[in-house]
Amino acid sequence: MGWAVTQLSTTLDAPAGCPHAGLGPAYRPFDHTGMYAFLARAQVEEPVFHCPEINYWVVTRRADILPIFRDHARFSAAIALSPVTALDPHVVAFLQAGGYRAEATQVSCDPPRHTRIRALVTQLLSQKRFNALEPRIEALVARAVAALPARGCVDMVADLAYDLPALVLFLILGIPDADTPLIKRWSDDRLLLTFGDLDPAGQRHAAENLLAFWRYCEAMVEDRKRQPRDDYASHLLAIRDGDDGRLTEVEIASLCFGLLLAGHETTTNMTANALHALLTHRPAWEAICADPALIPNAVEECLRYAASVVCWRRRALVDVEIGGVAIPAGSNILLATGAANRDPAHFRDPARFDIRRAAARDHVAFGNGIHFCIGAPLARMELRLILTALARRWPAMRLVPDRPLDYIRTIAFRGPKALWVDLDGAA
Repeated sequence: MGWAVTQLSTTLDAPAGCPHAGLGPAYRPFDHTGMYAFLARAQVEEPVFHCPEINYWVVTRRADILPIFRDHARFSAAIALSPVTALDPHVVAFLQAGGYRAEATQVSCDPPRHTRIRALVTQLLSQKRFNALEPRIEALVARAVAALPARGCVDMVADLAYDLPALVLFLILGIPDADTPLIKRWSDDRLLLTFGDLDPAGQRHAAENLLAFWRYCEAMVEDRKRQPRDDYASHLLAIRDGDDGRLTEVEIASLCFGLLLAGHETTTNMTANALHALLTHRPAWEAICADPALIPNAVEECLRYAASVVCWRRRALVDVEIGGVAIPAGSNILLATGAANRDPAHFRDPARFDIRRAAARDHVAFGNGIHFCIGAPLARMELRLILTALARRWPAMRLVPDRPLDYIRTIAFRGPKALWVDLDGAA
């Protein structure tokens, strides 16, 4: 992940003549309450509709979404990390004057640049590398679960899921654990600035943290140039070997900048979403407590049923037709992957949570095509280890009643701000 300075914009670049009829005006892209029900309705009534609030065409059916993911010749990923809400001109000027120069490196760039960078990054972020880290990740999970109070009610976001994925990521990046609060705070603001609907004052505050975040990554790369370590930035610098044709130093800082967000925020939200789904469907929780062998497929069903990223973005490079709807070149497209994961054309009884579902792994929670999430194996591992540890230690755990979920206001990242549970079920 990374947001290029060229993506800083104060306009939404709307093609002329976008319709404002149909379901579009009723869609609330930043509000996750009722999202799945609305998108299920859209799949039946208007599978492709235009949302005037954000000026995006929303695509809801899996059969329409998958070809778009796979067609980078007609659909560009360049807007994947552009701010959804137009930035105030003063915020853009502030970032540019402050030296913000992060570049698009993975999720928000197209071939041939994407091909070059991903081929190098996969040497470092691989299944083999993640497997080698599993004992250390398992130890981190065990320590976090043991740190929960002996009994009583806890917020599983604040007390477990918030810090833990960042600590896992720091094993790869070589970042001290003491920097966790800083990285998490910066990441939260970066999410809101990119995917949220902040007002100008909120944008300015978030931009200050964004700039500090970027400078932190630049400083980390400079430090690894002087003192190489066994970590991500050092290995990227070794791969570069002084050759800007392979990787530039700005690209390396941008890769670290992207991983320092995507590598933990998604897993924080997914951990909370998975626990909520399992505890809401009590027999499923009791099943994995009784038989941990069910956990790997339960992870896939959690990813399908309640993913932490519910949409990706593309821009049409040419006039296209999607689901029978003509969409002009230059249009913004929102791929509602959360809806695709519950598409009745592919999943039987899609609104039912079933940890034994045979097709659970057919979800698109990690995207599809050349931009498929490179950290998917790590995310799956973390969820498996977290659920295994919690099911073993707290099988009687229950949701605290009468605590409605309050979701983060972004179009893409979906996770509750808090998830209160009663660890021993005594209450």
